[in-house]
Amino acid sequence: MDNWKKFFSYTPEKYYLITLIVLCLVFLFAGIWSYPLLDVDETRYAVMSRDLINSGNWNLLFVNGVPFIEKPPLYFWLTAISIKLFGFNEFAVRLPVGLLAALTVIATYFTGRKIQNARFGFYSAVILLCSAFFIMLAHVAILDMVFTAFCTLAVYSGLMTDYSKKRGLFWYLFYISAALAFLSKGLLGFIIPVCIAGIYKIIFKGLQEALKDCFNPKYFIPGILLFLLINFPWHYEMYKVYGKNFLYEYFIVHHFARFVNAEVLGKTRPLLYFVPVLIIGFLPWTPVLFLRLFKAVKENGFKDKWGWFFFLYFSFIFTLFSCASGKLPTYILPAFPACAFLCAQYLIELKQKYLNYGVAAMFVANLVCLFIVFPVIYKGGMNELVAYSKIAQQENSHLISFNMQLKPSLLLNYHVDKIDFIVGNDVDKLKEALLRNPKSYLIVKNEKFNNSDYKTFIQKDFSLVRNDKKYSLYAKKES
Repeated sequence: MDNWKKFFSYTPEKYYLITLIVLCLVFLFAGIWSYPLLDVDETRYAVMSRDLINSGNWNLLFVNGVPFIEKPPLYFWLTAISIKLFGFNEFAVRLPVGLLAALTVIATYFTGRKIQNARFGFYSAVILLCSAFFIMLAHVAILDMVFTAFCTLAVYSGLMTDYSKKRGLFWYLFYISAALAFLSKGLLGFIIPVCIAGIYKIIFKGLQEALKDCFNPKYFIPGILLFLLINFPWHYEMYKVYGKNFLYEYFIVHHFARFVNAEVLGKTRPLLYFVPVLIIGFLPWTPVLFLRLFKAVKENGFKDKWGWFFFLYFSFIFTLFSCASGKLPTYILPAFPACAFLCAQYLIELKQKYLNYGVAAMFVANLVCLFIVFPVIYKGGMNELVAYSKIAQQENSHLISFNMQLKPSLLLNYHVDKIDFIVGNDVDKLKEALLRNPKSYLIVKNEKFNNSDYKTFIQKDFSLVRNDKKYSLYAKKES
């Protein structure tokens, strides 16, 4: 009876945790089923995950029948399990990403509570949850949130080895989380948590004690064995199937070449590329972050070791990805927990009225994200392709995509064997496709179509069914 009274008794920690759970439900899961999967990655990865189930071989990934060996399989395994449980739909595809985002938020709270206090942990978790880029990527089924979650859990586990009586448990969790981060996105999943945990140990213990702690055979040997146990089987299976080509494509091209020289992948960006990404992506908390950094400059550094650690945590990830040749906006996401901790340190020192302003900004920013940004993304052309697929399906008609790249949303929403993808503007290929399937719908991209030399031919032989913002749908005229 006393235990039940204790459970239901008032404690600030319980209200903090309940509030975080409610915020996660509202901001991470509300409406994830209400808009179609987005081109290109969401639709492509969803189809690849579904194909894992259909093939029965969960080791081999394929995209449009071509082996996909540039990424590890963990994200696809999680998505395939969700599809198997809940069916092939938007909710099932996005659920694993949302769950891991929520796990990252809750883990941030518990870590902040342990290293300082519950209030600090709560502010850190809320700031992370309610930053624009975090909440946006929690609603999109791609790899970055999965990688960020396990990478962050590994870092937190490394911190907890000094703050819990169960040191062995957290060392094992560190290696398991790092292994899952590796299995999410490759080598950086090991490098980032190891380096950040190492920085923490050096700051708080000094170099000599840090080395003793990190390489203590009692934890290091079992930890490495756990890491290999999780990662070795899939990599070995891929090597057996694809041989040296797997080692070259997976490690050389998509690990080292992507980092050193990404010109061949078309993802080169300038050195300061992530500065505007961070400014926009961390809204509405970007001003708070800059104020925190400005205060540190004004005071000739941070007053406590935690401030230095959070700054180095952020700086290591920011610098690492900034120095990489290949850059995408989503790469910076693993730095957001460190930014959240820095902002929480600053906010706790402010007066209550400023905290109220921060909370108001948080809700406005996230409501805008949920009800304006996502609908705008959805209306960027994907909804048009989904609608065209449904029209063709209702008419049991063939579908031709002309003079544009292969669109996974068409593959996702229509039968593969009933679609012809003509990537170039080859009218002869279009005529051949029409001979094979006289009853056809044709999709063209308005931007290319309006100034094309095939416009007259299409307008002569096809009737306009729908003209939308980005694409148009035509139907073949009856002879």
